[in-house]
Amino acid sequence: MKQKYEYLSKNVLLFSISSFLPKVIAFLLIPFYTSILTPADYGVSEMIQTTVSLLLPIFTVDIQDAVLRFSFDDRYKPDKVFSVAISMILKGFVLVFLIALGLVMFNIQGMEVQYIVFALWQYGIMSLQNSCNLFCRGIDKISVITISSLIDSVLNALINILLLAVIPMGLVGYLLASTISATISLSYMIVKAKLYQYLDFNINSQLQHEMLCFSLPLVSSGIAWWVNNASDRYIVTAMVGIAASGLYATAYKIPAILTVFQNVFFQAWSISALKEFDKDDKDGFIAKMYTLVNSAMAIICSIIILFNVPLSRLLYSNDFFQAWEFVPPLLVAIVFNANALFVGAIYTVVKKTKILSFTTMLGAAVNVLGNIIFIYWIGPYGAALSTMLGYFFVMLIRLVLLQRMFSLKVRYRRDLFVVVLLFTQVYLAKYGVNLIAEQSLVLVVIISLYVDEVKCLFMKLKVKLF
Repeated sequence: MKQKYEYLSKNVLLFSISSFLPKVIAFLLIPFYTSILTPADYGVSEMIQTTVSLLLPIFTVDIQDAVLRFSFDDRYKPDKVFSVAISMILKGFVLVFLIALGLVMFNIQGMEVQYIVFALWQYGIMSLQNSCNLFCRGIDKISVITISSLIDSVLNALINILLLAVIPMGLVGYLLASTISATISLSYMIVKAKLYQYLDFNINSQLQHEMLCFSLPLVSSGIAWWVNNASDRYIVTAMVGIAASGLYATAYKIPAILTVFQNVFFQAWSISALKEFDKDDKDGFIAKMYTLVNSAMAIICSIIILFNVPLSRLLYSNDFFQAWEFVPPLLVAIVFNANALFVGAIYTVVKKTKILSFTTMLGAAVNVLGNIIFIYWIGPYGAALSTMLGYFFVMLIRLVLLQRMFSLKVRYRRDLFVVVLLFTQVYLAKYGVNLIAEQSLVLVVIISLYVDEVKCLFMKLKVKLF
């Protein structure tokens, strides 16, 4: 049990370094970006990113998730696993390139060539980066991922300052900064981890078949996650306008604080789940980790909601300040997403990827239906509510199905009560600074419900890392 905590703690530390510093840098630069770029600029940038995020699971057939799962399996050689992934990624890139070429040649809907080029560049880099990142986890080169992430964030900040302030290039400079920094950080990862040594052009057809059987159900899951994450921006754009979409996209900057905590633990947990999984959970390790994730995320979420308006005044310029309104439901959505991802890692270990696909598709359906109804009714705020409800249903159904497969000793009634408290705080937060005392009371109640478990778990995670 002690070794499990030590291994998890070490990975949490490394992923914390690779996640917190980049987010801190991005967080501090928000006032700089919002003072130079317009809401419409943000809208175009987010549309490019969300489009790329949709293309990735489709044209990579989500092979990157198979890379992590199969690289931990001793029955397969790492070079064979990595080679299958790179082969599938290159094939997908050729198809995306042909689509982009067709858009340019036929000038479909007057799309600007420069934005198509940026989208293609981002797709190519992200598809390789995702697989290389997950493969490095599988071969235990997490320190390489950490440094690569730091390189990406520092370069991105420096190039943005250069291309927005020194050489004012506007949106084009903003897009250039992200693609150049990502390209350099990927190059570092490939060279430092010597990933080129794992390339084998003699593809193992049997292994490729097994990896595709694992990853193909995740394609629909990836599309459904995209719907939960991004479809609201398209619907907001269609129903309200690109400026409103840019404002809504800006609102995600504060929830990004909570996303850091989610990503740090999930990256470390996805490795521990593969390495330490016990379907009977005899030592209670899985249940305790679930409690840690749920309690920490709920408490941090409540704290950020409480200080949402002051943070928005600090970070957003006048044109963007209205984005504060969308933040609370998006924060709660991240709490639900964290729990859904935690449970999803268990389904990945036992190769129940069809359950992942089913639950995410159901959540996406709830989100889309909510978007159509709520955005028409209350504008962009309805998109934030729909996202929150979509993630809630994904989390709820995954937990219900998990309990039928494995018996985890978790206090679900208490967790459900905390969900009610978070919904209550979202309602109170709609009135901004007028109900701070009531929001503070909600936070105190949540902390009192989890304080014993959080203390216990953090004491156990206090181990020597080196």
